[in-house]
Order: sequence, then C-alpha cells, then structure tokens
Amino acid sequence: MRILTSENIKEVEHLAHDSGISYLQMMENAGSYCARIIRKTFENTNKRKVLIVCGKGKNGGDGFVIARKLCEDGYNIVVMMAMGLPSDSESSEMLSRIRAMGVNIMYFDESDATDKAFDSAQIIVDCVFGIGFKGEIDSHSAVLFQKINSSSATVISIDIPSGMYADCGACNESAVCADMTVAVMALKPVHVLKPSKEMCGKVAVAPIGIPDSCFEKVNSALFTLSSNDIKSFFTRRSADSHKGTYGTVLVIGGSYEMPNAPYFAAQAAVNSGAGIVKIAFPDIAYNAIAPKTYEQILVPLKSNNNGRISIDSAKRLEKEISECSAVVIGCGMGVDEDTKAIVKFTLENSKVPVIIDADGINCVADRIDIIDSTQTAVILTPHPGEMSRLCGKTVKEIQADRVKALQYFTRRHKAVLALKGSSTLVGSNEYDDVYVNSTGNPGMATGGSGDVLAGIIASFAAQGIEPFKCAVAAVYIHGTAGDTVTEKYSMMGNTPSLILKELPSVLKKYE
Repeated sequence: MRILTSENIKEVEHLAHDSGISYLQMMENAGSYCARIIRKTFENTNKRKVLIVCGKGKNGGDGFVIARKLCEDGYNIVVMMAMGLPSDSESSEMLSRIRAMGVNIMYFDESDATDKAFDSAQIIVDCVFGIGFKGEIDSHSAVLFQKINSSSATVISIDIPSGMYADCGACNESAVCADMTVAVMALKPVHVLKPSKEMCGKVAVAPIGIPDSCFEKVNSALFTLSSNDIKSFFTRRSADSHKGTYGTVLVIGGSYEMPNAPYFAAQAAVNSGAGIVKIAFPDIAYNAIAPKTYEQILVPLKSNNNGRISIDSAKRLEKEISECSAVVIGCGMGVDEDTKAIVKFTLENSKVPVIIDADGINCVADRIDIIDSTQTAVILTPHPGEMSRLCGKTVKEIQADRVKALQYFTRRHKAVLALKGSSTLVGSNEYDDVYVNSTGNPGMATGGSGDVLAGIIASFAAQGIEPFKCAVAAVYIHGTAGDTVTEKYSMMGNTPSLILKELPSVLKKYE
C-alpha cells in the first residue's frame, strides 16, 4: 500500500479535479465514507451521542458531511465550531446543509456549555486540523485538545490526529491522541512511522472515489505491505526437494567477549528454512558455542590475541565462502585490524549475498565505499548508532528524518539497507521506494534481536529470494514473531530466544 505525503495528496486532488471530480464532490465522498466507517465501528454498541469538533479548513468540511450522514442515521449530533466559520467555499456549503437540517451547532469556548458537551459525548470526531498543519499548537488549540484527550468518549480523528505532522514520525505530545484514525484517500507517514503511529490508534483508510490513474501519476516514495503481500514472496516447497535446495548460510562472527551473537543468527537461519547453516567463529569461543549448536556445522577458526577471528584464517574462510549461498558477517565479532581485514576479505571474495550486521558494519564504516565494488548484493542492517557512523551524521540527525537518512545512503552506495528501530525502514540503491515496516514492538529492543534478524535475512537470501524482498520479508516476519512473544508473555520479557521459538509458527502462515 502506497504512503502519500501531504504534497502527494494535493497533487492527487488536483489531478482528480482536472479529471472532472469537483472538490465539493471529493469532500462529500470523504465525509460519507468516514461516516460509514464510524457507523460500522459502533453498530453493535449503544453509543449514539456524537460530538464532532470542526476546524475552519477542509478537515472541518469533512466533519460537516459526517454530521449530516450520521444525523440521517439517527445519531444524536452536536457540531462544535473550534476556530470560527469555514475559510473555504466547499466547507461553507457543507455547513449550510447541516444548518438547514437543524443540526445542533455550537462554538468552542471555556464555558459550562462546552464542558457539558464534552462530558455527555460518547464519541468525539476530531476534524480540527488536517494534513496542512504546520508549526506549533497555539494556546487556544492546546486547551481544546486537552479537553478531547481527557474525555471518556472514544476519539476518532479524521485523516490525522489534529496537531500532528502528516509527513514524519515526530510526535507532538500536545496533539489529539486518537483511539482510531480514518485516513482519507491513503495512508500518510504519520500513520505508519513511530512514535506518531501510536497517537493514531487503529487506522482505517477511506477511499473517496478517485481513479487509480490519478495515484499512478504521483511519485510517492513510501509504501507498506500486508501479510498477504509478504506471502507472495515465497514459493511452495517441492516434494522432491532436499537440504541443498534451500541453500547454505555461513555465519561469520563471535569473539571471546560475545560468543553467543553468531549463535542467534545461525539459529534464526535454521528456524526460517535454510537447508544448511554453518558458524565460523574464533576457536577460543568453542566451549561457549558448541554445547548449544545442535543443528549447525561448526567452523572454528584461529583466534588472535584479542579473542577474535585472525586474518590467518582467510584461506579456510575462502573455501567456506565459495561453498555457501549467503553470508552473515559481524555478529559479536568485535573490531580490530584482523576483523576489519576479515570483513574486507569476505566482501572481495563472496559471489553470494553478504549481510553485514553489528561489528561488521563498524569494521567498514570508515571505508564504506568498499561495498560499491563487490561482486554480489550487500545488505546492511544498522541501528541508528551504526547508521550515524555510516553517514557521518549524529544519531539525532538520523532519527529526525529516518527516511531521508536512508535515502542519503542508498543513493550513494550499492546496497540494500534496513535501518532498524521503530518502524524499521528498508531501501535499496536500485529503487527510490522505501518500505516502512508495520510489525514489531519496543520489547524487541534487546541485545541479540538484531542478530536474529540478520539470520532470517540470510536464510531467505540463501533460499533465492531477491535481496530487497528478502530484507523486507525478514523485517516483517521478525517483527511479527516479536509481536507474538509480547502477546504471549510480556513486552519486558521479550527475548531473542523467545523470538527464535516463535519463528516456525509465524512462518507457517507463509507456506
């Protein structure tokens, strides 16, 4: 599903108008469909007292249409004018129609009548500000939004919660916090990026009768996918297949300090369908790794004085790399001259997809151009701190506009990049499109979770899924497994081991 910015929406509306759909008709369609969603949401309840809070722009005009439609269905409607009379002709026309029906209309102030309206409402429909809101929330709006947020009514925002910013994930804490948001025409970045997504509550999309041809002419960069979309990336397994059919994953990593990181990646590759999984690690970590690896082949390598993989192991690695279908490198491997050389050697010699995670990223951050001359696909999985080293920007700058940061990198380097964090993003130098992930939760912010993701990506790559798609699918499924853990146990008790445990049952949906 495409995610449109406020400028994209204006362009679509302009194209629709040129095709013969008037702005008044678009408003009528938008309000009518929003009213339909509201009716369906509350059809099995006794909630019929609705307070519709309208601004003076077109978002308020949608609210007047909603008021008319719900009034026709027998709802008890009060329309509250939050900012005075409408400023555009379409909204003024819609206001005149509800006046003619005798709908109860009042103006927002700090009187007892206002308080009574909020206290008696069972449903509040927020139509104050739409996608055009910029800047700061003024004191008048802040009082209004506080009354909406403190009400016991169910709050439904139309298009976006008032006071939020349509085009980013920034969270304005003084804005309306909705129980549900009805996105008019299409999803916007605010609906899918965190933390802003949390302010939207449940999100439904209201189509308004605009032809697909108008959307196809607009260059929108962001998209999200459903579980069914992800399922289309996978093919059914053949009855005469064998372990070689599903590829060999080689995980290179580990150290004396962090022996378990490559185990998480390797076990994730096993649990997500790879035919054969090997772990190449410094032999000093053998006693820590060997007892728990029942399903992997162990490739112990010479350790250096730091307890990390020595460059003297390059010849053995060359053989292993030549026999595998995908490589994961970096999990727990540490950073020194030997590990930097190992990462460089792997990139120079691999002819299969290489997934670079954790210390693998740190090993190449100061010479990242090396990935542009590889013989194969490279997939990077940085968290914001690692991304800051890759881009030469601060973490604050990265987090301020994660989409921009990702595109800055992928437009300069030959790689697929999964920028981890809230609403993980996936982009590629081959496409301008950026995937915004909708799964996962804060419980997954724990050591080892990223190693699991790297292993899933490698498994899908070894099974033959195209690099960008395997990163997208892995991010979605990893997040789904994390959501399953949180639902079954708790957010605080979410661990990489439990995510690994849930992976097979999650993957059943994609067979």
